[in-house]
Amino acid sequence: MVVAAVASLVRWGLLAESSNIIVIAAAEPLHGLTFALLHLSCMRVLAAIVPRELAGLAQAIYGTVGVGLTSAALTLISGSLYAQFGTRGFWAMFLMRVGGAARDLATLPST
Repeated sequence: MVVAAVASLVRWGLLAESSNIIVIAAAEPLHGLTFALLHLSCMRVLAAIVPRELAGLAQAIYGTVGVGLTSAALTLISGSLYAQFGTRGFWAMFLMRVGGAARDLATLPST
C-alpha cells in the first residue's frame, strides 16, 4: 500500500503541474502500478480479516463500493475540479492521497 501511495503522489503531482504530453505519458503508467498494487493489497487485507465463508461477499462489497461507487463519485468531482482549475485541480487528488498514505503508514505492522 505504501508503494502505491508514493507512486500515486508522484503521478498526481506531475499531472497537477503539467499538461505537457510527454509528462502525461510518463505519469500515466503509474496509474496501472498504483491500481494494481492497491488492489492486491486490499485483497490481501480482506483475506486476512474476513472469514473464508464471507470472502465472496467482502470482495463484492469492495468491488462495488470501494472501486465502483468511489470511482464514479470521484470522476464526477474531478470533472468539476478540472473545469474550474485545469490541471491544478489534480492537487485535490494529491491531497486526498496524502491522507490515504498517512492511513497506510499508520496501519503498517511494526517489526
